[in-house]
Amino acid sequence: SNKSVVNIAGTNLILKLKNKISPKSLVNLEIEWSVKIPEVQSVRFGSYDSTSMFIAYWYPQISVYDDVDSWDRMDYSGLVEMYNDCNDFDVSLNVPVGYHIWATGVWQNADEVLKQKYLDKYKLAWKSDEVIKIFEKEDLGSKEIYKTKNDFHTFKFTGENVPDFAFGISDHFLWDASSFEVDKSTGKRVYVTTAYRLSAKDYPDNCYYAKETLKYFSFEMPAVPFPYPSATVFNGGGGMEFPMIVNNGSEDSKAGTVGLTSHELAHQYMPFYLGTNERKYPFMDEGWAVMLPYDFQERMAEGNTPRLRTIKGYEDFAGNEFDLPLMIPTPTISWRSYRISAYNKPALAYDILRKTLGDNLFLKALRTYIEQWNGKHPIPTDFFFTFNEVSNQDLSWFWKPWFYDFSYPDLAIENVKSKRSSIVIQIKNQGKLPLPIKLQVMLNDEVVKEIYKTAEVW
Repeated sequence: SNKSVVNIAGTNLILKLKNKISPKSLVNLEIEWSVKIPEVQSVRFGSYDSTSMFIAYWYPQISVYDDVDSWDRMDYSGLVEMYNDCNDFDVSLNVPVGYHIWATGVWQNADEVLKQKYLDKYKLAWKSDEVIKIFEKEDLGSKEIYKTKNDFHTFKFTGENVPDFAFGISDHFLWDASSFEVDKSTGKRVYVTTAYRLSAKDYPDNCYYAKETLKYFSFEMPAVPFPYPSATVFNGGGGMEFPMIVNNGSEDSKAGTVGLTSHELAHQYMPFYLGTNERKYPFMDEGWAVMLPYDFQERMAEGNTPRLRTIKGYEDFAGNEFDLPLMIPTPTISWRSYRISAYNKPALAYDILRKTLGDNLFLKALRTYIEQWNGKHPIPTDFFFTFNEVSNQDLSWFWKPWFYDFSYPDLAIENVKSKRSSIVIQIKNQGKLPLPIKLQVMLNDEVVKEIYKTAEVW
């Protein structure tokens, strides 16, 4: 009675129902589909060797209907990434015995699948501040890991209130796990785990890095308790975030490993927990994923300078024809502008805003934004207005040039006047971007005075 008209447009499949879905009513959709796993490596999903894969973008997702654009009809193109509503997932994955799965959500049937030795290690990790090595080198290829007597066994996962589901699979990955207490009043713990190939020299310590990352996010910046029960770093390739699991390649330095791990895990807050529209406004999550871990990255890897790298990346690009206002939606710009618009420029804006407001006020505003807007699909103005309200300031002087205008960094010393006992220095903001001022006065090649003004000076 409800046969639908089906139309495929780009990456959207549109069903026009004959019987409309009225408000507060329910409809059950049963969809049969298949997906072919790419045989090549990819930063998002595919095969990383003949028996190791990361599976994402693998099932039909329901488009978001919001009060800004109604149905989200943007085509998925690679640059245009995440925008989903939160869902409850109940997933059973049937795979040949010998294969293990790490996924979004919490594994429900470990006691049915693992033999006691490994089950004990797995359960211990949920209570242990120390890293537990569940699958070690000598376990690879062992026939004594799994209880199952058949050719196939089933992994069951449930994920509550998350916007997507992805998973990694291998029959020869090492597996480490640990956890930490995120809420002392309830004793709630967050389970943190890594799954990686034997050749990944940077991964034996990565479970520790991942756990320390989530502790930093929970208690320092943004100082919002990690919102999910677990997080997994799967050693596939590239660097790509999914709810409660990230797909990361290997790095050749500690700074690289810490940087990639902390960046991808920052995405658990933005876009996933907040539900921001990364298809239109990637600066609302990528910029934060660059900026939020700055202090952690500097602390964990000596000599690491993530702020300077972000500045250098933007300085090399700033002011040219492809340096576009951040508010221009992603589908409208080219790949030449995307990296700067999504990552470098907004990360600098957030870091400069932090220095302008001071740590306490900035953190208060950021926490308010995250707690008030999680799951509600905030748009940029929701972020701007929340900071205005909490700071009790009209920050339009900052938002407009950083996010709406063709402004760029260019401060100039326009005039210097010497008086009997003082010097008057006039600085002009030629690029119109509100930047902090650091002015050094030198005498005989030595700095005799240094003056610092926050961006509020403009």
